[in-house]
Amino acid sequence: MENFDKSILFIVFNRLDTTKQVFEQIRKVKPLKLYIASDGPRNEKEKGKVIAVRDFIMNNIDWECEVKTRFRDKNLGVGFGPNDAIDWFFSQEEDGIILEDDCLPSLSFFTFCKELLDMYKDNKKIGVIQGFNPFPKENYPYSYFFSKYDLKWGWATWRDRWQYQDMFTKDWPSIKNSDFLDKVSNGKKLVKLYWESVFDEIHTYPHLAWDTQFTYQMLKRGLLTIVPKRNIILNIGYMEDATSTKWGIPDHIKRLKLDELDFPLIHPDKIEIDEKYDNLVEEIHFDINLSTILRFKLKNYLSSNHFTEKTILPLLRIIYRGYKKFKMEK
Repeated sequence: MENFDKSILFIVFNRLDTTKQVFEQIRKVKPLKLYIASDGPRNEKEKGKVIAVRDFIMNNIDWECEVKTRFRDKNLGVGFGPNDAIDWFFSQEEDGIILEDDCLPSLSFFTFCKELLDMYKDNKKIGVIQGFNPFPKENYPYSYFFSKYDLKWGWATWRDRWQYQDMFTKDWPSIKNSDFLDKVSNGKKLVKLYWESVFDEIHTYPHLAWDTQFTYQMLKRGLLTIVPKRNIILNIGYMEDATSTKWGIPDHIKRLKLDELDFPLIHPDKIEIDEKYDNLVEEIHFDINLSTILRFKLKNYLSSNHFTEKTILPLLRIIYRGYKKFKMEK
């Protein structure tokens, strides 16, 4: 394969096993520019794992490649760490691909992003190109479609879209009282309450995430996400120390496989939101229901009253498991 001419940002930390798998796919396309960002260890015990990941990558770049690194000594956390890496990447690149150490891409993911980064560069309505599709469309006539939701497990964007990012969502208190959430939710009360709870939490605790803040900016500006008809990113990061396992692995994620797209791409005739897909994302992927919203509301309430996460999470798990059991018995 010829060397890939779109820059790639590879965000890594302390998981050598998943890093090796994702790196092997990057290695196959041989990017001409590879940016590697690694947050600092949280403690001395973790230091060896972080260094092992960094050493593995640096010792295995065996193709002609311009390599840039941002290896931090201090830990910025799961929110500010990746956000700092993406800021750094787009301070030097006009566009590019972002992969984290648990987002395994198929080879067609790279070509898909490359072609569409060029094609939609000047279309400011498009904010993100993603590789993850939790609800593949096998018989869909086009190679991709559009969504109002961005699910950033393996994605690409442009500098002039990323510039909207604000980790502190400073305007949320005023935007919250506008008709913003009514428009986003299309009048669905539970969807409105869900996003209100999500944005309340991230405004109060910006260190918890980085992607939620960018989703906020996307929704606020009505930017769309390009979603491939097949799933071309697989999250391989579900393990004991992965934060995503707190509520278990959803069934629709368990069923996913890593697929490839056919080329040349077949482009949709119109740029319009796929409502059926977005409904599935709301109902299944985001799991928007009364239980989820109550869990968010309770967590936000307890947090605001200075309960610790160590106290909150066991209580929330009990509530969640009780609800799941009730649904199954019903």
